[in-house]
Amino acid sequence: MPPKGPPKIYQILIRSHKLTVFLTRTPTSTIKELKEDAQSALSSDVVSEKDVPAAKFEVCQLVSRKGSSEYRLLNDSMQIKDCGIGSWEILYLRFYDPDTGELQDVEFTPLPTFDGEEPDSQPESSSSKGKRKASAIDETS
Repeated sequence: MPPKGPPKIYQILIRSHKLTVFLTRTPTSTIKELKEDAQSALSSDVVSEKDVPAAKFEVCQLVSRKGSSEYRLLNDSMQIKDCGIGSWEILYLRFYDPDTGELQDVEFTPLPTFDGEEPDSQPESSSSKGKRKASAIDETS
């Protein structure tokens, strides 16, 4: 079987505050086109100003190195395939402060994790070694 090539379509998730925007783009799409799509989604009727500020923004990528995380700004003229972005990758928005014009830190609400919770029910151990009782559906077949 030949090796798998790069994807022809990228699913990109863009996060900011309490919002995630899902975009579908080609590998040759530019970051500027991603920003335009994100701006269109942010300015739609379903998003309120309290969810996301109505300000200029930059798109950035999370880069983790040896336990620390930083966000790398992506150049508007670069293509998705040249930025090292993979399909289903999460990108983040950094907004400019409307008063000072300075670029603010990335702000988003992390998705909840359920690591600390106990599962509702433990799987029952059975000594039947893969055998099960026939159900009413099985008996009629």
